[in-house]
This record gives sequence, structure tokens and C-alpha cells, in this order.
Amino acid sequence: MVPVKKITLPNAVKSDALAKIIATLNGGDKNPQALLVGGVVRNVLVGKSVHDIDIATKHKPEHVMKLLSDAGVQVIPTGLDHGTVTAVLEEQNFEITTLRRDVETDGRHAVVAFTENW
Repeated sequence: MVPVKKITLPNAVKSDALAKIIATLNGGDKNPQALLVGGVVRNVLVGKSVHDIDIATKHKPEHVMKLLSDAGVQVIPTGLDHGTVTAVLEEQNFEITTLRRDVETDGRHAVVAFTENW
């Protein structure tokens, strides 16, 4: 049997601000509507510090903005065409992007379609 490494979560991942955003986006649903993705996951797994927190969600950007605004979170429409908004809470920024797939691309720019498929 291979020993399991215990993962210590950095403060950025244990913050009340992140907990509020994830809880707001998940809305008590048993199936996750929002998950941490990207560098934050990698850095936690390899024991590095976390500076940026990226979240993927099944919710469309307009719904993300409404949910968070209703919960008192400042929301910046960073890149709505690609499904990205930035939530600002307790002086922390969280980039939230709707699940998407490329419909058309020229290698640099893409037309995307939102999806609920993880």
C-alpha cells in the first residue's frame, strides 16, 4: 500500500470569502455547480502557495453575476463573451468562468458555446 500524502490547504483556499462564493454558486445543490480549477488545484497538490483562484461553473455568466450580486459580492464582467466574470470579496479576486467549448476558432480567437458538461 502506498502512503497517502496529507494535503495542507493554504489560507487562500480556506478563506471565508472563497467559501461564500462557492456556497453561493452551488446553492445547496448536491451536485457541484462550481469547482476550483487550474493553478489553484495544482499548487495545493504540490504544496506551493496560491495566488490566483479560478472557479469553473455550470451557470451562465449573467446568472453568476446575479447570484453573487444578490449575495453582496462585487462582480466585474471581465470577459462575458467567453463566460468570465471576476468576483471581488474581502480584497480577494476570484475569476469565475462558465463551462464552454470552442465552436469556431482561428487559432487565437474563439467563438464559444456554454455547456453544463464538466
